[in-house]
Amino acid sequence: MKKKNILYMASFLFAIMILASCGGIKKMAKNQEILKFDAKPDVLEMHGDKVELSLTGNFPPKFFAKKAIVSLTPVLKYNGGEKEFKTIVLQGEDAEANNKVISYDNGGDFSYSDIIDFNNDMRVSELYLKIKAEQGSKSIDFAETKIADGVISTPTLLKLQGKTMYGTTKKVNVTPAVYDPTQSVFQQKVAESLQADIHYLIQRANIRRSEKKDEDIKEMENYLSTVKDNDRVNLEDIEISSYASPDGEFSLNENLSDKRGNAAEKFVNRELKKKKITDSNIKSVTTAEDWEGFKEQVKASNIQDKDLILRVLSMYSDPAVREKEIKNMSATFKVLADEVLPKLRRSKLTVNTMVTGFYDNEIKELVKSNPDTLNQAEILYAASLTDDLKEKLDIYNFMSSKYNDDWRGPNNSGVVLMKMGKVADAKKAFSDAKMRDANSIVLNNIGAVELSEGNFADAETNFRAALSAGKKASYNLGICNVKKGNYSEAVKDMGTCSSFNVALAQLLNGNYNAALKTIEGLDNKDAMDYYLKAVVGARTSNDELVFSNLKTAIEKDSSLAGLAKTDLEFAKYFKV
Repeated sequence: MKKKNILYMASFLFAIMILASCGGIKKMAKNQEILKFDAKPDVLEMHGDKVELSLTGNFPPKFFAKKAIVSLTPVLKYNGGEKEFKTIVLQGEDAEANNKVISYDNGGDFSYSDIIDFNNDMRVSELYLKIKAEQGSKSIDFAETKIADGVISTPTLLKLQGKTMYGTTKKVNVTPAVYDPTQSVFQQKVAESLQADIHYLIQRANIRRSEKKDEDIKEMENYLSTVKDNDRVNLEDIEISSYASPDGEFSLNENLSDKRGNAAEKFVNRELKKKKITDSNIKSVTTAEDWEGFKEQVKASNIQDKDLILRVLSMYSDPAVREKEIKNMSATFKVLADEVLPKLRRSKLTVNTMVTGFYDNEIKELVKSNPDTLNQAEILYAASLTDDLKEKLDIYNFMSSKYNDDWRGPNNSGVVLMKMGKVADAKKAFSDAKMRDANSIVLNNIGAVELSEGNFADAETNFRAALSAGKKASYNLGICNVKKGNYSEAVKDMGTCSSFNVALAQLLNGNYNAALKTIEGLDNKDAMDYYLKAVVGARTSNDELVFSNLKTAIEKDSSLAGLAKTDLEFAKYFKV
Protein backbone atom coordinates (compact mmCIF):
# COMPACT_ATOMS: atom_id res chain seq x y z
CA MET A 1 0.00 0.00 0.00
CA LYS A 2 2.80 2.28 0.88
CA LYS A 3 4.49 1.51 -2.49
CA LYS A 4 1.34 2.43 -4.36
CA ASN A 5 1.19 5.78 -2.57
CA ILE A 6 4.78 6.51 -3.50
CA LEU A 7 4.11 5.69 -7.19
CA TYR A 8 0.96 7.82 -7.13
CA MET A 9 2.80 10.74 -5.59
CA ALA A 10 5.59 10.50 -8.20
CA SER A 11 3.08 10.46 -11.06
CA PHE A 12 1.29 13.42 -9.55
CA LEU A 13 4.48 15.44 -9.21
CA PHE A 14 5.49 14.59 -12.80
CA ALA A 15 2.11 15.74 -14.06
CA ILE A 16 2.47 18.95 -12.09
CA MET A 17 5.90 19.55 -13.66
CA ILE A 18 4.53 18.93 -17.17
CA LEU A 19 1.60 21.24 -16.57
CA ALA A 20 3.89 23.85 -15.09
CA SER A 21 6.26 23.71 -18.04
CA CYS A 22 3.45 23.86 -20.59
CA GLY A 23 1.81 26.60 -18.61
CA GLY A 24 5.01 28.70 -18.88
CA ILE A 25 4.88 29.05 -22.65
CA LYS A 26 1.07 29.11 -22.64
CA LYS A 27 1.22 32.02 -20.26
CA MET A 28 3.69 33.76 -22.56
CA ALA A 29 1.34 33.29 -25.52
CA LYS A 30 -1.65 34.44 -23.48
CA ASN A 31 0.14 37.66 -22.47
CA GLN A 32 1.82 38.42 -25.78
CA GLU A 33 -0.01 41.75 -26.13
CA ILE A 34 2.38 43.27 -23.61
CA LEU A 35 5.33 42.63 -25.91
CA LYS A 36 6.78 45.60 -27.80
CA PHE A 37 8.24 45.31 -31.28
CA ASP A 38 9.46 48.16 -33.46
CA ALA A 39 10.24 47.84 -37.18
CA LYS A 40 12.37 50.39 -39.03
CA PRO A 41 11.32 51.86 -41.33
CA ASP A 42 7.71 51.75 -40.23
CA VAL A 43 6.78 51.49 -43.89
CA LEU A 44 9.29 49.22 -45.60
CA GLU A 45 11.15 50.49 -48.66
CA MET A 46 12.81 48.94 -51.66
CA HIS A 47 16.31 50.08 -52.62
CA GLY A 48 18.66 48.31 -54.98
CA ASP A 49 16.04 45.59 -55.57
CA LYS A 50 16.23 44.70 -51.86
CA VAL A 51 13.95 45.23 -48.86
CA GLU A 52 15.82 45.87 -45.61
CA LEU A 53 14.30 45.45 -42.16
CA SER A 54 15.63 46.47 -38.77
CA LEU A 55 13.64 44.99 -35.86
CA THR A 56 13.88 45.62 -32.13
CA GLY A 57 11.81 44.04 -29.35
CA ASN A 58 11.36 44.05 -25.57
CA PHE A 59 10.33 41.29 -23.15
CA PRO A 60 9.17 42.68 -19.78
CA PRO A 61 10.17 41.16 -16.41
CA LYS A 62 8.40 37.95 -15.32
CA PHE A 63 7.45 37.14 -18.91
CA PHE A 64 10.12 34.94 -20.50
CA ALA A 65 9.91 31.41 -19.07
CA LYS A 66 13.26 30.23 -17.79
CA LYS A 67 13.36 27.07 -19.93
CA ALA A 68 11.61 28.47 -23.01
CA ILE A 69 13.16 28.80 -26.46
CA VAL A 70 11.42 31.41 -28.64
CA SER A 71 11.78 31.78 -32.43
CA LEU A 72 10.72 35.05 -34.06
CA THR A 73 10.30 35.25 -37.85
CA PRO A 74 9.23 38.45 -39.63
CA VAL A 75 7.23 37.59 -42.75
CA LEU A 76 6.08 39.91 -45.51
CA LYS A 77 2.65 38.90 -46.77
CA TYR A 78 1.26 40.03 -50.09
CA ASN A 79 -1.28 38.97 -52.67
CA GLY A 80 -0.03 35.71 -54.11
CA GLY A 81 2.59 34.83 -51.57
CA GLU A 82 4.76 35.66 -48.63
CA LYS A 83 8.48 36.03 -47.97
CA GLU A 84 10.16 35.30 -44.66
CA PHE A 85 13.09 37.22 -43.25
CA LYS A 86 15.64 35.22 -41.26
CA THR A 87 14.58 33.85 -37.87
CA ILE A 88 16.04 35.06 -34.58
CA VAL A 89 16.08 32.60 -31.68
CA LEU A 90 16.03 33.63 -27.98
CA GLN A 91 16.05 31.48 -24.83
CA GLY A 92 15.29 31.62 -21.15
CA GLU A 93 18.11 31.56 -18.64
CA ASP A 94 17.72 27.82 -17.84
CA ALA A 95 17.22 26.57 -21.39
CA GLU A 96 19.89 24.24 -22.69
CA ALA A 97 20.85 25.94 -25.96
CA ASN A 98 23.23 28.58 -27.23
CA ASN A 99 21.07 31.59 -28.10
CA LYS A 100 20.69 35.09 -26.70
CA VAL A 101 19.35 34.83 -23.14
CA ILE A 102 16.37 36.79 -21.86
CA SER A 103 16.14 37.03 -18.06
CA TYR A 104 12.92 35.97 -16.37
CA ASP A 105 13.30 38.43 -13.51
CA ASN A 106 14.57 41.41 -15.48
CA GLY A 107 13.30 40.81 -19.01
CA GLY A 108 15.45 41.91 -21.95
CA ASP A 109 15.77 43.45 -25.40
CA PHE A 110 16.87 42.17 -28.78
CA SER A 111 17.61 43.72 -32.17
CA TYR A 112 18.35 42.33 -35.58
CA SER A 113 18.32 43.23 -39.27
CA ASP A 114 17.91 41.33 -42.52
CA ILE A 115 17.47 41.88 -46.24
CA ILE A 116 15.27 40.04 -48.72
CA ASP A 117 14.91 40.27 -52.51
CA PHE A 118 12.12 42.48 -53.77
CA ASN A 119 9.43 41.46 -56.21
CA ASN A 120 6.75 43.76 -57.56
CA ASP A 121 3.91 41.94 -55.75
CA MET A 122 5.33 43.27 -52.48
CA ARG A 123 4.17 46.80 -53.31
CA VAL A 124 0.94 46.09 -51.43
CA SER A 125 1.94 44.05 -48.42
CA GLU A 126 2.05 43.86 -44.63
CA LEU A 127 4.82 42.76 -42.31
CA TYR A 128 3.85 40.25 -39.62
CA LEU A 129 5.86 38.64 -36.85
CA LYS A 130 5.53 34.91 -36.32
CA ILE A 131 6.47 33.74 -32.81
CA LYS A 132 6.92 30.14 -31.77
CA ALA A 133 7.77 29.11 -28.20
CA GLU A 134 9.16 25.70 -27.23
CA GLN A 135 9.76 24.07 -23.87
CA GLY A 136 10.81 20.48 -23.69
CA SER A 137 8.70 18.53 -26.16
CA LYS A 138 5.92 21.09 -26.16
CA SER A 139 5.52 24.07 -28.50
CA ILE A 140 2.99 26.78 -29.09
CA ASP A 141 2.49 29.36 -31.84
CA PHE A 142 1.64 32.87 -30.76
CA ALA A 143 -0.94 34.86 -32.69
CA GLU A 144 0.73 36.61 -35.62
CA THR A 145 1.33 40.31 -35.00
CA LYS A 146 1.34 43.00 -37.67
CA ILE A 147 4.34 45.26 -37.15
CA ALA A 148 4.67 47.33 -40.38
CA ASP A 149 3.31 48.11 -43.82
CA GLY A 150 5.29 47.67 -47.01
CA VAL A 151 6.73 48.24 -49.48
CA ILE A 152 7.41 51.73 -50.90
CA SER A 153 8.87 50.93 -54.31
CA THR A 154 9.45 54.34 -55.90
CA PRO A 155 12.84 53.25 -57.36
CA THR A 156 10.93 50.92 -59.70
CA LEU A 157 9.77 54.03 -61.58
CA LEU A 158 13.30 54.25 -63.04
CA LYS A 159 13.29 54.33 -66.83
CA LEU A 160 15.83 51.84 -68.18
CA GLN A 161 16.57 53.90 -71.26
CA GLY A 162 20.20 54.79 -71.73
CA LYS A 163 21.30 57.69 -73.88
CA THR A 164 22.85 56.56 -77.17
CA MET A 165 25.37 58.51 -79.21
CA TYR A 166 25.81 59.05 -82.94
CA GLY A 167 29.31 58.70 -84.30
CA THR A 168 30.82 62.01 -85.33
CA THR A 169 34.07 63.69 -84.39
CA LYS A 170 34.89 67.13 -83.11
CA LYS A 171 34.50 70.01 -85.50
CA VAL A 172 37.86 71.56 -86.29
CA ASN A 173 39.10 74.50 -88.32
CA VAL A 174 40.59 73.00 -91.46
CA THR A 175 42.39 74.01 -94.62
CA PRO A 176 42.35 72.11 -97.91
CA ALA A 177 45.75 70.64 -97.09
CA VAL A 178 44.51 68.85 -93.96
CA TYR A 179 40.77 68.48 -94.55
CA ASP A 180 39.88 64.82 -94.12
CA PRO A 181 36.20 63.92 -94.66
CA THR A 182 36.65 60.58 -92.89
CA GLN A 183 37.61 62.31 -89.67
CA SER A 184 35.71 65.61 -89.56
CA VAL A 185 32.03 66.35 -89.52
CA PHE A 186 30.50 67.85 -92.61
CA GLN A 187 31.34 71.53 -93.11
CA GLN A 188 29.21 73.13 -95.74
CA LYS A 189 31.57 76.09 -95.80
CA VAL A 190 35.31 75.49 -95.57
CA ALA A 191 37.91 78.22 -95.15
CA GLU A 192 40.69 78.15 -97.76
CA SER A 193 43.85 80.20 -97.97
CA LEU A 194 46.45 80.60 -100.70
CA GLN A 195 49.80 82.33 -100.15
CA ALA A 196 52.36 83.94 -102.43
CA ASP A 197 55.53 85.92 -101.74
CA ILE A 198 57.05 88.92 -103.49
CA HIS A 199 60.78 89.24 -102.80
CA TYR A 200 62.74 92.51 -103.12
CA LEU A 201 66.35 93.38 -103.65
CA ILE A 202 68.26 94.94 -100.75
CA GLN A 203 67.07 98.50 -100.03
CA ARG A 204 64.57 98.29 -102.92
CA ALA A 205 60.76 98.41 -102.94
CA ASN A 206 59.98 97.98 -106.62
CA ILE A 207 58.44 94.67 -107.78
CA ARG A 208 60.66 93.10 -110.40
CA ARG A 209 59.19 91.57 -113.55
CA SER A 210 60.79 88.22 -112.67
CA GLU A 211 58.87 88.16 -109.38
CA LYS A 212 55.57 88.61 -111.20
CA LYS A 213 56.38 85.49 -113.22
CA ASP A 214 57.12 83.28 -110.21
CA GLU A 215 55.02 80.14 -109.86
CA ASP A 216 53.34 81.18 -106.60
CA ILE A 217 52.26 84.56 -108.07
CA LYS A 218 50.85 82.82 -111.17
CA GLU A 219 48.98 80.40 -108.91
CA MET A 220 47.51 83.33 -106.97
CA GLU A 221 46.38 85.00 -110.20
CA ASN A 222 44.69 81.78 -111.34
CA TYR A 223 43.01 81.39 -107.98
CA LEU A 224 41.59 84.89 -108.21
CA SER A 225 40.10 83.90 -111.56
CA THR A 226 38.44 80.96 -109.83
CA VAL A 227 37.02 83.31 -107.20
CA LYS A 228 35.55 85.43 -109.98
CA ASP A 229 34.05 82.56 -111.97
CA ASN A 230 32.89 80.17 -109.22
CA ASP A 231 29.92 81.36 -107.19
CA ARG A 232 30.75 78.76 -104.51
CA VAL A 233 34.05 80.52 -103.72
CA ASN A 234 33.70 83.76 -101.82
CA LEU A 235 36.64 86.13 -101.32
CA GLU A 236 36.87 87.01 -97.62
CA ASP A 237 39.94 89.24 -97.65
CA ILE A 238 43.53 89.58 -98.84
CA GLU A 239 46.23 90.05 -96.23
CA ILE A 240 49.48 91.82 -97.17
CA SER A 241 52.36 91.62 -94.70
CA SER A 242 55.51 93.49 -95.78
CA TYR A 243 58.92 93.28 -94.14
CA ALA A 244 62.46 94.58 -94.16
CA SER A 245 65.35 92.40 -93.06
CA PRO A 246 66.84 93.20 -89.63
CA ASP A 247 70.07 94.76 -90.93
CA GLY A 248 70.73 98.47 -91.30
CA GLU A 249 69.21 101.37 -89.42
CA PHE A 250 65.71 100.99 -88.02
CA SER A 251 64.34 104.19 -89.57
CA LEU A 252 65.57 103.13 -92.98
CA ASN A 253 63.98 99.72 -92.62
CA GLU A 254 60.73 101.19 -91.37
CA ASN A 255 60.49 103.44 -94.43
CA LEU A 256 61.47 100.55 -96.69
CA SER A 257 58.83 98.16 -95.33
CA ASP A 258 56.15 100.85 -95.78
CA LYS A 259 57.16 101.34 -99.43
CA ARG A 260 57.11 97.60 -100.03
CA GLY A 261 53.63 97.44 -98.50
CA ASN A 262 52.40 100.20 -100.83
CA ALA A 263 53.94 98.50 -103.86
CA ALA A 264 52.38 95.14 -102.96
CA GLU A 265 48.96 96.72 -102.37
CA LYS A 266 49.09 98.46 -105.79
CA PHE A 267 50.04 95.16 -107.40
CA VAL A 268 47.13 93.34 -105.76
CA ASN A 269 44.66 96.08 -106.71
CA ARG A 270 45.80 95.86 -110.35
CA GLU A 271 45.24 92.10 -110.31
CA LEU A 272 41.77 92.49 -108.81
CA LYS A 273 40.89 95.11 -111.42
CA LYS A 274 42.05 92.80 -114.22
CA LYS A 275 39.83 90.03 -112.81
CA LYS A 276 36.98 92.54 -112.41
CA ILE A 277 36.73 91.78 -108.69
CA THR A 278 35.31 94.86 -107.02
CA ASP A 279 34.17 93.49 -103.66
CA SER A 280 37.47 93.05 -101.85
CA ASN A 281 38.93 93.70 -98.42
CA ILE A 282 42.67 94.34 -98.34
CA LYS A 283 44.46 94.32 -94.99
CA SER A 284 48.02 95.62 -95.14
CA VAL A 285 50.51 95.59 -92.26
CA THR A 286 54.26 96.30 -92.21
CA THR A 287 57.14 95.16 -90.01
CA ALA A 288 60.28 97.28 -89.98
CA GLU A 289 62.67 94.53 -88.92
CA ASP A 290 61.57 90.92 -89.20
CA TRP A 291 63.40 89.39 -86.25
CA GLU A 292 60.82 86.61 -85.87
CA GLY A 293 61.27 85.62 -89.49
CA PHE A 294 65.02 85.84 -89.02
CA LYS A 295 64.86 83.46 -86.05
CA GLU A 296 62.73 80.93 -87.97
CA GLN A 297 65.04 81.01 -90.98
CA VAL A 298 68.11 80.49 -88.78
CA LYS A 299 66.47 77.58 -86.97
CA ALA A 300 65.69 75.92 -90.29
CA SER A 301 69.19 76.51 -91.72
CA ASN A 302 72.40 74.50 -91.56
CA ILE A 303 74.54 77.51 -90.59
CA GLN A 304 77.47 76.38 -88.46
CA ASP A 305 76.97 78.99 -85.71
CA LYS A 306 73.18 78.97 -85.64
CA ASP A 307 73.03 78.04 -81.92
CA LEU A 308 75.24 81.02 -81.11
CA ILE A 309 73.04 83.30 -83.22
CA LEU A 310 69.90 82.06 -81.50
CA ARG A 311 71.55 82.63 -78.12
CA VAL A 312 72.28 86.23 -79.07
CA LEU A 313 68.62 86.70 -80.02
CA SER A 314 67.50 85.38 -76.65
CA MET A 315 70.04 87.44 -74.68
CA TYR A 316 69.42 90.82 -76.28
CA SER A 317 66.13 92.50 -77.08
CA ASP A 318 67.57 95.74 -78.45
CA PRO A 319 67.67 95.45 -82.29
CA ALA A 320 70.86 97.51 -82.59
CA VAL A 321 72.70 95.33 -80.07
CA ARG A 322 71.50 92.19 -81.80
CA GLU A 323 72.70 93.41 -85.17
CA LYS A 324 76.08 94.48 -83.75
CA GLU A 325 76.71 91.14 -82.03
CA ILE A 326 75.77 89.16 -85.12
CA LYS A 327 77.91 91.34 -87.43
CA ASN A 328 80.86 90.69 -85.11
CA MET A 329 80.71 87.10 -86.35
CA SER A 330 82.06 88.20 -89.73
CA ALA A 331 82.18 84.81 -91.44
CA THR A 332 78.77 83.87 -90.15
CA PHE A 333 77.25 87.23 -91.10
CA LYS A 334 78.34 86.74 -94.71
CA VAL A 335 76.41 83.43 -94.80
CA LEU A 336 73.41 85.17 -93.27
CA ALA A 337 73.61 87.96 -95.83
CA ASP A 338 73.69 85.45 -98.66
CA GLU A 339 71.22 82.80 -97.45
CA VAL A 340 68.85 84.25 -94.85
CA LEU A 341 68.41 88.00 -95.17
CA PRO A 342 67.24 87.97 -98.83
CA LYS A 343 64.31 85.75 -97.85
CA LEU A 344 63.15 88.34 -95.33
CA ARG A 345 62.89 91.24 -97.80
CA ARG A 346 59.40 90.42 -98.88
CA SER A 347 55.67 91.02 -99.00
CA LYS A 348 53.57 88.02 -98.06
CA LEU A 349 50.21 87.88 -99.88
CA THR A 350 47.46 85.69 -98.39
CA VAL A 351 44.16 85.25 -100.23
CA ASN A 352 41.46 84.05 -97.80
CA THR A 353 38.26 82.55 -99.20
CA MET A 354 35.23 80.62 -98.00
CA VAL A 355 34.32 77.65 -100.19
CA THR A 356 30.74 76.39 -100.13
CA GLY A 357 30.23 72.69 -100.82
CA PHE A 358 26.90 71.01 -101.56
CA TYR A 359 23.82 72.85 -100.41
CA ASP A 360 21.34 71.01 -98.18
CA ASN A 361 18.86 70.34 -100.99
CA GLU A 362 21.66 68.98 -103.18
CA ILE A 363 22.86 66.63 -100.42
CA LYS A 364 19.32 65.37 -99.78
CA GLU A 365 18.87 64.60 -103.46
CA LEU A 366 22.29 63.04 -104.01
CA VAL A 367 22.04 60.68 -101.03
CA LYS A 368 18.95 59.18 -102.68
CA SER A 369 19.91 59.32 -106.35
CA ASN A 370 23.69 59.00 -106.37
CA PRO A 371 25.12 58.44 -102.88
CA ASP A 372 28.45 57.24 -104.28
CA THR A 373 29.28 60.87 -105.10
CA LEU A 374 29.30 61.76 -101.39
CA ASN A 375 32.15 61.27 -98.94
CA GLN A 376 31.69 60.01 -95.38
CA ALA A 377 31.25 63.44 -93.84
CA GLU A 378 28.61 64.36 -96.42
CA ILE A 379 26.75 61.07 -95.88
CA LEU A 380 26.65 61.65 -92.13
CA TYR A 381 25.36 65.15 -92.74
CA ALA A 382 22.71 63.87 -95.14
CA ALA A 383 21.32 61.61 -92.42
CA SER A 384 21.00 64.60 -90.09
CA LEU A 385 18.76 66.38 -92.62
CA THR A 386 15.84 63.97 -92.19
CA ASP A 387 13.69 63.09 -89.19
CA ASP A 388 12.39 59.92 -90.87
CA LEU A 389 13.99 57.00 -89.02
CA LYS A 390 13.64 54.67 -92.02
CA GLU A 391 15.49 57.15 -94.26
CA LYS A 392 18.20 57.62 -91.61
CA LEU A 393 18.64 53.86 -91.33
CA ASP A 394 18.95 53.45 -95.10
CA ILE A 395 21.64 56.16 -95.23
CA TYR A 396 23.67 54.69 -92.36
CA ASN A 397 23.34 51.17 -93.76
CA PHE A 398 24.71 52.43 -97.10
CA MET A 399 27.64 54.04 -95.33
CA SER A 400 28.24 50.87 -93.35
CA SER A 401 28.45 48.75 -96.48
CA LYS A 402 30.50 51.21 -98.57
CA TYR A 403 33.04 52.15 -95.90
CA ASN A 404 33.62 48.87 -94.10
CA ASP A 405 36.47 50.31 -92.04
CA ASP A 406 34.39 53.18 -90.64
CA TRP A 407 32.67 52.38 -87.32
CA ARG A 408 30.19 55.25 -87.62
CA GLY A 409 28.01 53.50 -90.20
CA PRO A 410 26.96 50.49 -88.08
CA ASN A 411 27.09 52.51 -84.86
CA ASN A 412 24.64 55.11 -86.18
CA SER A 413 22.42 52.38 -87.63
CA GLY A 414 22.30 50.92 -84.13
CA VAL A 415 21.24 54.25 -82.63
CA VAL A 416 18.36 54.52 -85.11
CA LEU A 417 17.34 50.90 -84.47
CA MET A 418 17.19 51.62 -80.74
CA LYS A 419 14.89 54.57 -81.45
CA MET A 420 12.74 52.21 -83.52
CA GLY A 421 12.56 49.73 -80.64
CA LYS A 422 14.52 47.05 -82.51
CA VAL A 423 16.91 46.24 -79.70
CA ALA A 424 18.16 42.89 -81.03
CA ASP A 425 19.04 44.43 -84.41
CA ALA A 426 20.70 47.38 -82.68
CA LYS A 427 22.81 44.97 -80.65
CA LYS A 428 24.12 43.36 -83.85
CA ALA A 429 24.89 46.76 -85.38
CA PHE A 430 26.82 47.91 -82.31
CA SER A 431 28.72 44.63 -82.27
CA ASP A 432 29.77 45.30 -85.88
CA ALA A 433 30.85 48.83 -84.92
CA LYS A 434 32.88 47.47 -82.00
CA MET A 435 34.79 45.09 -84.31
CA ARG A 436 35.73 48.11 -86.44
CA ASP A 437 36.67 50.37 -83.52
CA ALA A 438 35.95 49.62 -79.86
CA ASN A 439 35.84 53.30 -78.88
CA SER A 440 34.00 54.89 -75.98
CA ILE A 441 30.94 55.92 -78.04
CA VAL A 442 30.38 52.35 -79.23
CA LEU A 443 30.89 50.95 -75.71
CA ASN A 444 28.35 53.42 -74.34
CA ASN A 445 25.79 52.28 -76.91
CA ILE A 446 26.43 48.62 -76.15
CA GLY A 447 25.85 49.49 -72.49
CA ALA A 448 22.51 51.06 -73.43
CA VAL A 449 21.45 47.78 -75.05
CA GLU A 450 22.51 45.78 -71.98
CA LEU A 451 20.59 48.20 -69.76
CA SER A 452 17.40 47.80 -71.79
CA GLU A 453 17.77 44.01 -71.54
CA GLY A 454 18.19 44.12 -67.77
CA ASN A 455 21.86 43.08 -67.81
CA PHE A 456 22.86 45.71 -65.30
CA ALA A 457 26.35 44.44 -64.46
CA ASP A 458 27.35 44.32 -68.14
CA ALA A 459 25.74 47.71 -68.73
CA GLU A 460 27.72 49.26 -65.88
CA THR A 461 30.99 47.73 -67.14
CA ASN A 462 30.48 49.29 -70.57
CA PHE A 463 29.43 52.67 -69.21
CA ARG A 464 32.50 52.87 -66.98
CA ALA A 465 34.71 52.03 -69.95
CA ALA A 466 32.92 54.73 -71.99
CA LEU A 467 33.20 57.68 -69.57
CA SER A 468 35.59 59.50 -71.89
CA ALA A 469 32.66 59.80 -74.31
CA GLY A 470 31.23 62.52 -72.08
CA LYS A 471 28.03 63.44 -70.27
CA LYS A 472 25.77 60.83 -71.83
CA ALA A 473 27.94 57.91 -70.68
CA SER A 474 28.14 59.41 -67.19
CA TYR A 475 24.36 59.87 -67.15
CA ASN A 476 23.90 56.23 -68.13
CA LEU A 477 26.20 55.14 -65.31
CA GLY A 478 23.94 57.17 -63.02
CA ILE A 479 20.99 54.98 -64.06
CA CYS A 480 22.97 51.93 -62.92
CA ASN A 481 23.67 53.59 -59.59
CA VAL A 482 19.97 54.35 -59.09
CA LYS A 483 19.27 50.70 -59.78
CA LYS A 484 21.86 49.72 -57.15
CA GLY A 485 20.47 52.18 -54.61
CA ASN A 486 23.53 54.46 -54.74
CA TYR A 487 21.51 57.64 -55.08
CA SER A 488 24.14 60.23 -54.14
CA GLU A 489 26.55 58.71 -56.68
CA ALA A 490 23.77 58.68 -59.27
CA VAL A 491 23.12 62.40 -58.76
CA LYS A 492 26.83 63.12 -59.26
CA ASP A 493 27.01 60.94 -62.37
CA MET A 494 23.98 62.54 -64.01
CA GLY A 495 25.39 66.03 -63.54
CA THR A 496 23.54 68.79 -65.33
CA CYS A 497 21.42 66.52 -67.53
CA SER A 498 17.67 67.00 -67.21
CA SER A 499 15.33 64.05 -67.36
CA PHE A 500 12.79 62.08 -65.35
CA ASN A 501 15.57 59.78 -64.13
CA VAL A 502 17.59 62.73 -62.83
CA ALA A 503 14.59 64.00 -60.86
CA LEU A 504 13.97 60.49 -59.53
CA ALA A 505 17.58 60.16 -58.36
CA GLN A 506 17.36 63.54 -56.63
CA LEU A 507 14.11 62.58 -54.90
CA LEU A 508 15.49 59.24 -53.71
CA ASN A 509 18.56 61.09 -52.41
CA GLY A 510 16.30 63.39 -50.40
CA ASN A 511 16.85 66.45 -52.60
CA TYR A 512 13.17 67.26 -52.99
CA ASN A 513 13.56 70.88 -54.10
CA ALA A 514 16.13 69.86 -56.71
CA ALA A 515 13.84 67.10 -57.96
CA LEU A 516 10.93 69.50 -58.29
CA LYS A 517 13.08 72.05 -60.13
CA THR A 518 14.32 69.38 -62.55
CA ILE A 519 10.80 68.22 -63.39
CA GLU A 520 9.53 71.76 -63.84
CA GLY A 521 12.38 72.43 -66.28
CA LEU A 522 11.51 69.49 -68.55
CA ASP A 523 10.02 70.13 -71.97
CA ASN A 524 7.03 68.08 -73.14
CA LYS A 525 6.29 66.56 -69.74
CA ASP A 526 4.63 63.15 -69.84
CA ALA A 527 2.32 61.46 -67.33
CA MET A 528 5.16 60.02 -65.25
CA ASP A 529 6.75 63.45 -64.83
CA TYR A 530 3.54 64.71 -63.20
CA TYR A 531 3.25 61.50 -61.15
CA LEU A 532 6.75 62.07 -59.75
CA LYS A 533 5.82 65.65 -58.86
CA ALA A 534 2.93 64.21 -56.86
CA VAL A 535 5.39 61.93 -55.00
CA VAL A 536 7.49 65.00 -54.16
CA GLY A 537 4.30 66.58 -52.81
CA ALA A 538 3.53 63.53 -50.65
CA ARG A 539 7.05 63.49 -49.20
CA THR A 540 6.92 67.21 -48.41
CA SER A 541 3.30 67.13 -47.11
CA ASN A 542 2.15 69.47 -49.88
CA ASP A 543 -1.41 68.31 -50.51
CA GLU A 544 -1.98 70.74 -53.39
CA LEU A 545 1.11 69.42 -55.18
CA VAL A 546 -0.12 65.86 -54.69
CA PHE A 547 -3.64 66.22 -55.99
CA SER A 548 -3.07 68.69 -58.83
CA ASN A 549 -0.27 66.61 -60.33
CA LEU A 550 -1.96 63.24 -59.81
CA LYS A 551 -4.96 64.69 -61.63
CA THR A 552 -2.80 65.74 -64.59
CA ALA A 553 -0.90 62.44 -64.59
CA ILE A 554 -4.10 60.39 -64.68
CA GLU A 555 -5.57 62.60 -67.41
CA LYS A 556 -2.52 61.80 -69.52
CA ASP A 557 -2.46 58.09 -68.59
CA SER A 558 -5.52 56.61 -66.90
CA SER A 559 -3.61 53.50 -65.77
CA LEU A 560 -1.81 55.65 -63.21
CA ALA A 561 -4.99 55.85 -61.14
CA GLY A 562 -4.55 52.20 -60.19
CA LEU A 563 -0.86 52.69 -59.52
CA ALA A 564 -1.49 55.64 -57.22
CA LYS A 565 -4.13 53.77 -55.19
CA THR A 566 -1.65 51.00 -54.40
CA ASP A 567 1.39 53.23 -53.97
CA LEU A 568 2.37 53.56 -50.33
CA GLU A 569 3.85 56.99 -51.11
CA PHE A 570 0.19 58.08 -51.00
CA ALA A 571 -0.88 55.85 -48.07
CA LYS A 572 -2.17 58.79 -46.05
CA TYR A 573 -4.32 59.94 -48.98
CA PHE A 574 -5.73 56.59 -50.09
CA LYS A 575 -6.59 53.37 -48.31
CA VAL A 576 -3.91 51.13 -49.78
